[in-house]
Formats: sequence, structure tokens, C-alpha cells
Amino acid sequence: MVDVLVVCTGNICRSPMGEALLRAHLTDAGVDATVHSAGTLAWGGAATTTAVAAIRERGLTLDEHESRALTASMIEDADLVLAMTRDHVGRVVALVPPAGDRTFLVGELARLGLAVGPRPSDETVRAWTARVSATRPHERVVGRGDDEVPDPIGEPLEVYRAIAARLDRDLAVVARLISGT
Repeated sequence: MVDVLVVCTGNICRSPMGEALLRAHLTDAGVDATVHSAGTLAWGGAATTTAVAAIRERGLTLDEHESRALTASMIEDADLVLAMTRDHVGRVVALVPPAGDRTFLVGELARLGLAVGPRPSDETVRAWTARVSATRPHERVVGRGDDEVPDPIGEPLEVYRAIAARLDRDLAVVARLISGT
């Protein structure tokens, strides 16, 4: 079983959408996985109504989602941590420094993972992410600015739709790479 943690700020917009999308893609790829999410400043409560609507349009649901605060144990248990911004990556690594080689921006992992290639069936996700991390141009620089996913909080549904489409595209790539296909 693979454990994936998706992180954003409040755990009410981006990370719940990413969690639902990645869970669906990994299920479709036949990967036995637990996908969950948390926020660096979890605000408590449900996902925003616009996040719920954007995901519902993709045939998924956030109806049961409750915001959770990021903890060190969540990070330690995760084989892969996907973050929305460099700040989120920094907060993950500040809590659990050894998690740096398995913590990525969503777009960064899709981009670098494609260059490394799919995970072989005899390789753990942690070992694969370490190989991917080793291709970063500088060990202390995570991703590019365009790998970050902007916060849609307070924006109209069209912005949430665009964020959901971007996450869907990149997470489909991540799921294929993890599945080895």
C-alpha cells in the first residue's frame, strides 16, 4: 500500500481537490493507495463550496472532507508528499527534514518524474521519489515558480475549474508514473 499526503494551506481548496483527483487516478491505474490531505494552517471545517462544485463536475466528491492540520506523523508515514507551493514544501521539511527527498510540488513531480521514467514494479515509491529528487538542479531548490499551484480561495468557480484541470492533468501523470506505466 502506498501512502500519499497532499498539502496546502487551509486544507479546504487545493489539497482536498488534489486528494480526490489523485485517489481516482491511482484507483484507475490499479495502485493500492491511501491518499489523504492536510493544511499547514488548517482552518477547520469542510471544503469550500466552490472546490466541492469544481470536483463534482469531474464526477468526484468532497462532501465528507474535513480540514486537518499537518502533523509530523502524517509526513513520516507518507511515501510521497505533494505540496502546492514552495512554502508548503518548506513547512513539510521543517517538521520532518528527511522527507525532503519525497516531497514535491505537484507539477515538479510530474515534470521530473517523466524525465526519470515510471517506477519499476520492484522499486518502492520512496526509492523512486529519491531517484527523482536526485535530478533536482540544486538540492535546496524545489521546483520552479510555474510548478506552484495558486490558491483559489475567494475566487469564482472558473478559477477553481482551472485549478482542478491543472491538478487533474499533473496528477494523472503522477499516477501513471507511480503505477509503472
